[in-house]
Amino acid sequence: MKNNIILTFTLFFCIAIAATAQIKSDSQAIAAIDKAAAKLNTAYGTTVKMSIKEPDKDKATTENMDIKLSGNKFYLKTKDMEVFFDGKTQWVVFPELNEVSISNPTAKELQEISPVAIIKNYKNRYRVVFDPELTTAKTDAINLYPNNRNEDIFRIRIFVNKTTHELTKIESASRNGQRITFELGSYKPLTVNATTFTFNAKNYPKITVNDLR
Repeated sequence: MKNNIILTFTLFFCIAIAATAQIKSDSQAIAAIDKAAAKLNTAYGTTVKMSIKEPDKDKATTENMDIKLSGNKFYLKTKDMEVFFDGKTQWVVFPELNEVSISNPTAKELQEISPVAIIKNYKNRYRVVFDPELTTAKTDAINLYPNNRNEDIFRIRIFVNKTTHELTKIESASRNGQRITFELGSYKPLTVNATTFTFNAKNYPKITVNDLR
């Protein structure tokens, strides 16, 4: 679960179904995603319920998270860990182990952990279309189809509130049968500073540091 949280934090904002080459992006769907992306550039906090259903399990496992975002920076907290990312360096803290791992993610790795990195580059990697069966009067449902048909994740749907342009839910399906769902709470404006997204060792006495940079 811990690894899934880090590696699927990206799903907060895009990927998807292996589509045929004939499918073209829908300009209105792109506009809806761009408005959601603009929201991500402002500082806000929200809660997230993540459910992961493995193909060999009868029930999904769930994890609740608190998240703070501002541009390409983020902080998330679960009952088992905290993750800080200041735009360059990432700190993953495991309180029970009193341990922190530090790394400087590569551009590719950022695609796996940063919602902003994903959403800002989606136009180069995905075809974008509305899902007419799931779009409602209040919510846009949008599918992103990867240009690379060998992507492990073959389907993701993102749901965007038409009025507020806030992401409300993300659903993904992987070729191995894994299913992941994120349900987002309301956005709350935040006042952030340089320390919001940076790990401070003074707050974690005698913590063990694994510097992977």
